[in-house]
Amino acid sequence: MSDSICNQRLEQFQRTLDELVALYQRPEERRIGYGNLRHEYSKYTKDDKTTINIAVIYETPGGSTTQINVTFDTDAGVFSYLDRDLENHIESEDPNQVLETIKEQIREIPGKRSQQLVTQIDSWMDMGKGRYEIFGELNKLLQTEFLGGRITTTELKEGIQHVVAQHAAGSPQGA
Repeated sequence: MSDSICNQRLEQFQRTLDELVALYQRPEERRIGYGNLRHEYSKYTKDDKTTINIAVIYETPGGSTTQINVTFDTDAGVFSYLDRDLENHIESEDPNQVLETIKEQIREIPGKRSQQLVTQIDSWMDMGKGRYEIFGELNKLLQTEFLGGRITTTELKEGIQHVVAQHAAGSPQGA
């Protein structure tokens, strides 16, 4: 494939990804809700073969980092990435197909963050922490300086509702 076509394909992809990620960086509440979503490009060469690595990065409450990785083979003009289940390797020459996959994963971030928060709350309950201690932990997550690990006010509300529901259900954890 010609260098010109490969470069155009990569430039189109980068331009669109830059615009996409920018949509999730303002206002701050949205940025936090999407785990401080950001991206990086890195270039490496091995055996005269140049590859561009594209990493879309976000955090879940408490600061666990997750990446969506795509590589671009500059010689072949092909993007490579793992499917949503991280089981199958997918290759595509179509930047739009790759971007749609990334968009789908970005749309899932709030749900993943919410699930992680519930898991964290359940862990605190398993450790024997009471409601007020957990409310204190949630408050810390609301105010942490680490932007991606912070929670939104909506996530705080969901977390409190989970704690109250567990306690009301008579869960020994919620005592």
